[in-house]
Amino acid sequence: MEEKPQVIYKIRKSTGKTVTIVILILLLVVLLGYILYTNYNEILTKKETPKVSERTEMYYSEVNTILDQIRLYNEVFKESYPITDVNKIDNQLKLQFGILALEKTENIHNYYKVDDLKEMYYNYFSHSMKVIYEDIKCPVNDKNLYDLNTETNTYTEVSDHEHGMITMNADTYVTSTKIEDSKYIVNTHILYSSYCNGTCSPEGGYYKTYEDCVKSNNPVIFKTSQYDEVKDDLPVTTFTFLKEKNHFLLESVEIKD
Repeated sequence: MEEKPQVIYKIRKSTGKTVTIVILILLLVVLLGYILYTNYNEILTKKETPKVSERTEMYYSEVNTILDQIRLYNEVFKESYPITDVNKIDNQLKLQFGILALEKTENIHNYYKVDDLKEMYYNYFSHSMKVIYEDIKCPVNDKNLYDLNTETNTYTEVSDHEHGMITMNADTYVTSTKIEDSKYIVNTHILYSSYCNGTCSPEGGYYKTYEDCVKSNNPVIFKTSQYDEVKDDLPVTTFTFLKEKNHFLLESVEIKD
């Protein structure tokens, strides 16, 4: 009987699966390499990039700008120093400062808009400060210095006062400045002189406090050229500001003997 030929079937391996596995392994290797490379670069960058320290010294232009502001504050608030909170400043003095700032910085006279005063406060004081807009009274209870028109929201000056105004000079000397915790701190000496209230003090001289000047009590020098002789004995008046954009906003005024 004739034998049937045997047929042997070979199992063919799937090359498609093998290629897929190889590609996945390669992708995994590339991905791990990329992660390791990225992390390594970040470590190197952190080591190589020095930390940028915050500035602690003021620029000359900043000191000049702040000194001009201090001179304005002194014209109105010198009798109120120290100031721990700008909100506690007498409202009438706040209004007087707004008028003065418009006259000195914007050359505006005799027609002062409330909105313009608001801009002055926004540029010169901590934004927590509140102001009540009312007539600006005369310090000696004469007729108002400025009347507020509530319909147009404008102030106009009241003329024909029959008395002299209360005046006093305040010479300011910057002794040191620094930037600390984002605050701009300026230490000064202030010498008060030339007090007049209708009539002027005949004594002359420069005084280390506002009260001494009013009472003509113990002048420390009689010429500004003598400042260096007494500067170590003068109280330090410290003005603290926050900077917002290009504006320095007053937070407080301290006095230390």
